[in-house]
Amino acid sequence: MSTGWWDRLLARWNAYWFPQTTTKHLAICRIIAVGAQLFWFFPRLDEHLNLLAKNSTFIQPQLLIRAITAILPRELLFTPSAFSIFYWLTVVFGIAALVGLFTRTALFLFAVGVWILIAHLYSYGDRHHNEAIFAFFLMSLAFAPSGKELSVDALLRRRNPAGAKDRAESPGMSDLAMWPLKFAHVLLAMTYFSTGVSKLIAGGPRWMNGYTLQGYTFADALNRDIPLGMWLAQHHTAAILLSVFTILFETFFFLSLLVPWAAPLFFLTGIFFHIGLYVTAGHDFYQHMVLNFMLLLFLTPEWWRAWLNRHLGRYLSWWRRPAEVAQAA
Repeated sequence: MSTGWWDRLLARWNAYWFPQTTTKHLAICRIIAVGAQLFWFFPRLDEHLNLLAKNSTFIQPQLLIRAITAILPRELLFTPSAFSIFYWLTVVFGIAALVGLFTRTALFLFAVGVWILIAHLYSYGDRHHNEAIFAFFLMSLAFAPSGKELSVDALLRRRNPAGAKDRAESPGMSDLAMWPLKFAHVLLAMTYFSTGVSKLIAGGPRWMNGYTLQGYTFADALNRDIPLGMWLAQHHTAAILLSVFTILFETFFFLSLLVPWAAPLFFLTGIFFHIGLYVTAGHDFYQHMVLNFMLLLFLTPEWWRAWLNRHLGRYLSWWRRPAEVAQAA
């Protein structure tokens, strides 16, 4: 009996994390994620060089930096010349991951490089959490078939007779193609929930009285010269409504894990939530925007694929999953 219970639990676990799905969506996520990291929010080299030049020691070294310096002497990596080489090597690995050349190896090395760059920036007393979830997502891509489609690796495999045979047996499908998106979804839910609960623990119902949000918004908008934020901070009723919305969104985002049909609504709300934070207070949670965007499109793609197939199906036959094409034939 216990074996049957365990088997059912394991089956449900595998059904959630490892459903058989197309690898094309994962490939597009790889391109979006790596491209965004490289060309949108990649750390600037001059920031690192400035910190290295002005500080002979770390002020508050992060765990990863402590681990590296426990193995390697500081002067081997954390000097302007050595760190510049490391920085550009990370960029090279990122470009390889973007085009899909030695995809999984390149993704792993790129993710490690990004982790070290972020940890180094935050080892001098200033810490933020914008990059954490996205950094984990980048690493997860290295442990999934991220280069099976839309990559140089896929092009080379198609030219190889053995690779063509494997593709015919399993045309663009894998049970490992979905778990990075599921992983990002769970991490987002945990992050939003902890943020919402921390507001309630620290301020209680008073956090939603409007005055708290007005104060924070005005201070941030004034420091960053954001007229829209200063205007919003003068409207108490709007501040109350936005405070209540923020608590409800962050605290109940986890429902998107339990109610799959509602997940796209939460992801879309998340995108506009972070856009609103940026245009009113200058909080640049770009990584969260990108994650919500990818989840909106590819975690539960049925909502938009059904519409496209109904209205533009004959023009988008290349997008249809191989199994569907075979079934239609």
